[in-house]
Amino acid sequence: MPPQTLTVAVCLSEGVTLSDFVTPMELLTTLNDGFYESAMKSVMADVPYQVEIDYLAPTMEPVVGVKGRNAPTVNPSLTYDAAMHPESGKQFDIIWVPAGPGPDFDTGASLIPDSEIKFIAQQAPKAKYVMSVCTGSFQLALAGVLSGKRATTNKLWFNVVKAATAKDIEWVPEARWVVADGGKIWTSSGVAAGSDMALAFIEHLTNAKIARHIRGGFEIPEVTEKDDPFAKFHGLI
Repeated sequence: MPPQTLTVAVCLSEGVTLSDFVTPMELLTTLNDGFYESAMKSVMADVPYQVEIDYLAPTMEPVVGVKGRNAPTVNPSLTYDAAMHPESGKQFDIIWVPAGPGPDFDTGASLIPDSEIKFIAQQAPKAKYVMSVCTGSFQLALAGVLSGKRATTNKLWFNVVKAATAKDIEWVPEARWVVADGGKIWTSSGVAAGSDMALAFIEHLTNAKIARHIRGGFEIPEVTEKDDPFAKFHGLI
């Protein structure tokens, strides 16, 4: 049986944290390795999915990350407006939201582009999965995706995000990642936790053997969603 292709939208804006999506997307695209001649083929041959990724931004100009011009820039493959176009737009299976700028530590104000929030709000209802890393959960909250649900975020920013978002969100202070809404919504803690969540998601899509094989290739230690030393580090528990 041929693999099913899952389309992925990675939501970018100026000030994005590159580490929130670069390694997770490399992990996800390892699912595609099972369909090519490679050293992993014997393990990956029965993978039921492959992925096709678009990197979205407000414009097609290279996106400058949180560390400015000292870090790599990212070339978008699609704009939010094009993806939302009523005739030529597309519905994605997976929405992946890394941290963008803000919220402001003092005021809680958002610096996220309106087009990104509109895109997330439009896509989330029909997407199979909606996922965020670090303060990407702030964008999900602004788009109304987390209303009435459990979620987590970077623990350094935890209280800021909690104060700046809707009061009906149950922010979980001690969690490496949180899965909510019957498995549809995944939110992780800061940066490196995004790769942990990506591996857990790969296991969810496939099985423990495949996820373990990919983990071994990337040499990422195994953790669970409860392994969160940074809640205590930042005084949340």
